[in-house]
Amino acid sequence: MRKIALLLVILLLSSGPLLRAQTRIETATTNGGGKGGAAVSYRYLFENDRFTTPRQEITFGADGRGQFRFTRKNQEEIVNQLELSPELVAQIQALFDALNFLDSTEHYQHKKDFSHLGRITITYARDGRERSVSFNHTANQVMNRLVELFRNIATQETRVFEIETVRATDPISTPAQLRWLENELRSKHIAEPRRLIPLLQNIRLDEGVPLIARNHAERLLEYIKKGK
Repeated sequence: MRKIALLLVILLLSSGPLLRAQTRIETATTNGGGKGGAAVSYRYLFENDRFTTPRQEITFGADGRGQFRFTRKNQEEIVNQLELSPELVAQIQALFDALNFLDSTEHYQHKKDFSHLGRITITYARDGRERSVSFNHTANQVMNRLVELFRNIATQETRVFEIETVRATDPISTPAQLRWLENELRSKHIAEPRRLIPLLQNIRLDEGVPLIARNHAERLLEYIKKGK
């Protein structure tokens, strides 16, 4: 019996470090695995009372899910669900990393005032830390690229909303919306062209819209699939 008891003690002592290591691994997994699992949120706000769309706001988390809000003059705020691809979120995160945004003290505002262009507010939060900056124009090229990505998201989501609204309420105006979309695609003002594929496929098969719109949707699908 003494030999059995001694053997049990030895086994318990030898397994102690393994059990403690396993506990640490399980704790790390539960807490999100460190930096990669930290809570992250992104926010872009554009305001300009001179514009027909004086306010646009984009908010989302690390999974790319969030909301796109915009307000037109004398109208109620419109709220649409937003879902960005992991690749686009990674691009945005890389720019925040390049800016060292949370630790930086740069204000980004250009020395000249361009208030007529509107006011941009960028907010980034990660693991309990948050920083927000506002400016109307900046000479920082990395920040300019970040603003461009956010602006392209807003353009894309606005166009999708317009197309879907027109299809439901004024189908004859669908060709005009697709012309606008083509201009935005060719000028690279759409954040993720391939995310428009399901919408364009539906239009191509929708006999409720003019034939010219269906044919245009077909051409835009080919344009996007070729990666132009």
